[in-house]
Amino acid sequence: MIRDAVLRLYAYHEEMTERVLACCEALPREDFTREIVVVQPSLRDTLVHLASSQRVHLDWWNGSMSGEDSWERRFLGADYADLEAVRAFWREVAADTSTFLETLGVDADFAREPSRVRRDGFTVTSWLWESLLHVVNHGTQHRSEAALMLTALGHSPGDLDLL
Repeated sequence: MIRDAVLRLYAYHEEMTERVLACCEALPREDFTREIVVVQPSLRDTLVHLASSQRVHLDWWNGSMSGEDSWERRFLGADYADLEAVRAFWREVAADTSTFLETLGVDADFAREPSRVRRDGFTVTSWLWESLLHVVNHGTQHRSEAALMLTALGHSPGDLDLL
């Protein structure tokens, strides 16, 4: 049951992120990289943050990096020249996430408790299912911010609801 729910949420997460990226195609590069809403990062920076947050978690979950090493990496919007670079980054992260999710076969896999030590010395431990849901929820927040910016520019992505 948990596996089915997580797979469904990640399919939604990927589909809606692709929808937001598709809406960005109509924008001039300047609108993609500039501040649209005061004190809010640009569309590019918001979407890079969405993808990089997932990358950081994924590399921790799948064991390719320690939680500490993964969380030390920084992905800057300025390192992604245009929409195609952001889209390529997102698609790589989404594909790697799908591959990881396919390795999770039974509900017990989701009860694993990865942990990491933060810079302040505090140890963060959570169930894998909880961390997986956190990333989708985090993506929802940033897609809604991107949707607001796109709507302000006359390119609303439309309904981003799950159902």
